[in-house]
Amino acid sequence: MLESMRKHMKWLMWLTVALITVTFLFFGIYPSNVGGGTVARVGDDVITKDEFNQAYQNIYEMYRRLLKGQMNESLSKELKSQALRDLISNRLLSQEAHRIGLRVSDQELQDAIVRYPAFSVDGKFDKRRYERALSSVNMSPAVFEASERENLMRQKLIQLIRDGVVVNDSELEAAYKKRNPKATSSAFAREKENFRQMYLAGKQNEAVSAYIRGIYDRTAIKINDKVLS
Repeated sequence: MLESMRKHMKWLMWLTVALITVTFLFFGIYPSNVGGGTVARVGDDVITKDEFNQAYQNIYEMYRRLLKGQMNESLSKELKSQALRDLISNRLLSQEAHRIGLRVSDQELQDAIVRYPAFSVDGKFDKRRYERALSSVNMSPAVFEASERENLMRQKLIQLIRDGVVVNDSELEAAYKKRNPKATSSAFAREKENFRQMYLAGKQNEAVSAYIRGIYDRTAIKINDKVLS
């Protein structure tokens, strides 16, 4: 069911991005020594039960709104699996970013934080609003900034992967003809640039997925299966 929705509702990806942003903004990244039980171990990192429950609740609420409350037990279980996969992927990307030496400067971190609308008043960053927003969810600026730094580092790694994907004109034309076997050369010429963007984005997403699978295969991952039951 989720796979079908992904194929026909690509804009869900952007909602997920927003959801992840909200998750980091209000709940941060739990350090490995936080209590609450272990859901999974990814290399030397731990995903806690509290962290998993929050991720699941966020994705559950998103789909509940999209489906107007028409949820069922089967979908709920799928969403639990999805939440855990997302958490594991984030851990793997963070570990890989550290391994290859990616860094986020203090200036990059500051630039990212001041762009959060939640911390702005009349379009400008407001320190008091920033501190109040974090205080309202019992989070210190240090914890939030550490989680945001990790988030930015993952984004850097993902961008590196995406930037490594290229599409030449011959590949593009062959892909277009495969998808539109009856299309004329003039139709391809008209739609070339729009198709390039769509095709390139697809290849970039596939490259990121393949990269994560590669890290997954060489990382010791142990999952507490009871959490998905």
